[in-house]
Amino acid sequence: MGVAGHLRLVENRRDAFNARDWERFLNFHVRSIVVQAPGLPEPLKGHEALRQYAQAFIAAFPDVRSEIVRSFGDGMWACVELTAAGTNTGPMQGPGGQVIPATHKRIRMTLADVLTFDRGQITEIHEYFDLAGMMAQLGLMK
Repeated sequence: MGVAGHLRLVENRRDAFNARDWERFLNFHVRSIVVQAPGLPEPLKGHEALRQYAQAFIAAFPDVRSEIVRSFGDGMWACVELTAAGTNTGPMQGPGGQVIPATHKRIRMTLADVLTFDRGQITEIHEYFDLAGMMAQLGLMK
């Protein structure tokens, strides 16, 4: 699978996330997937950890939708810029592990994923977004 195939895979992964189709979403990743993201004390490892991470975010922002702004790749790498917007109507786990009650505020943020692939599946994701900016939009930081 070349770069075009990897970018289609990323689009299909986003579609599965937006549809909350967790089995389909997970099938785009190897079982030993590694994910690094802001606020995580250590990388997530494996399908179950990724499922819990995604479902916890959806529990906090049930209406969140993401859209791809641009994407590009080279060999076994791809980079995707996305926007995500949603309303915090459920409790959220904070960066230190504490539970933050719903703020009922809407967020809009830009994020970027750097992904690696092997045999048509994602093996590693490095996600980047402005965690402090998101917390400020929720009224949790000044």
